[in-house]
Amino acid sequence: MKKIRYYLLIAGLFASANLFAQNKELVNVVVGNEGNFLASNATITNYLLETTTATNGVFLSANGVSIGDVVQSLAWIDGKIFAVVNNSQKIVVVNPLDFTQTGQITFGEGASPREIVQVTDSKAYVTDLYGSAVHSVNLNDLSVTTDTISVGINPDRIIEHNGYAYVGNNGFGSDSTIFKVDVSTNAVVDTFYVSRGPAGMVVDSQDNLWVVCTGYAGDYDTEWNLIPGTARNGGIHGINLQNGIEIAFEELASADSDIALDEQNGALYVNSGGVRVFNLANNEMAADTLIPGFFYAMGYESVGGSIYLANAKDFSSTGEILMYSNSGEEKGSFDAGIIPGSFLFVYDDMISTSNESEEKIQLFALAQNYPNPFNPTTNIEFSLQQPGNIILQVYSSNGQKVAELANGYYTTGSHSVTFDASKYASGIYIYRIVTEQGSISRKMMLIK
Repeated sequence: MKKIRYYLLIAGLFASANLFAQNKELVNVVVGNEGNFLASNATITNYLLETTTATNGVFLSANGVSIGDVVQSLAWIDGKIFAVVNNSQKIVVVNPLDFTQTGQITFGEGASPREIVQVTDSKAYVTDLYGSAVHSVNLNDLSVTTDTISVGINPDRIIEHNGYAYVGNNGFGSDSTIFKVDVSTNAVVDTFYVSRGPAGMVVDSQDNLWVVCTGYAGDYDTEWNLIPGTARNGGIHGINLQNGIEIAFEELASADSDIALDEQNGALYVNSGGVRVFNLANNEMAADTLIPGFFYAMGYESVGGSIYLANAKDFSSTGEILMYSNSGEEKGSFDAGIIPGSFLFVYDDMISTSNESEEKIQLFALAQNYPNPFNPTTNIEFSLQQPGNIILQVYSSNGQKVAELANGYYTTGSHSVTFDASKYASGIYIYRIVTEQGSISRKMMLIK
């Protein structure tokens, strides 16, 4: 009873918090498609919620070149998409409005970047899958610093929480450790021991770290026969980060690398022979599989409560993304690229506000268009605290540039331009000002 009462308390707190979260709206889902190893045919798919349309190859279309060999993961940092391209030893920084490349983090030969996470305002960590290391990146100039951190075997997933980074040393099932790294000193300060192959991790509101472990397939002899007794099961572990004590464990014969937290409904979702539910109320796995099937990857969109599942099909042709509610109801699907393996969920509050510092915002401003909604014209005002070159452009909701309203040198003070949308369809548009000090984006709505 005590455990159930505790769960009801935190569920009530997060039901209130969720009301605030519902103020934001999912705009698009970005899918990283790995492509075939050594083929350099990785792609990015952009799925628009408003039009329920998916466009594959948006990076290729915007830049005229392939993004590289094996897109391993996607992250959102400082208002931009960071695409980790494993076998090309780089992370490509992408403008989320038009998918043009705006920067790049380059690693040395032989590096294998797996996942990136921002750990301070100016620093990110990147796991090196085959280098048994975590690299530190200066986000101000996108340089890889010399502060390399030695970790366990094949570090895979990484998350940051309250000044510490947690590194899952997957080892393809041969390691079973999670390293706790102090981001202020770049030092490993603690080690957690779990089942074989720690992978996806999440942290709940009570400072509990939940990790899914993939297990270990076992050792094989020279004729590729499994050696009896060498396989190891995976599982789900819950670890309280305040005292390091394990609070829950559920053994699984095997699991994939993804785990998602739905605290409002008291659930963890894991991809283990289909999507299964781990109940936080009693720390037990539900008997029935929520969504049967075999899926290459899973993503969870928390505001709408939607589960996105990747079907890689034959691993050589275009894949498919299946969408379900968190109750297991099928909601639709869309096509993706070859081997879809990672998801990034982009909300309206992520792209409609500036990601620059307050100091930079004070040097220029972009007002909300008026009227809004509009038909067919609207006025857009911007002001500069010092003269300089600016660009003001309008994008459709799928990231295509539709108009350039200003491009040149402007004096100090307020300026106004008019956007005539007579030839455009109704919908949401994004207008963006780029100055020498930074950029700001806002949304507007055309209704005809």
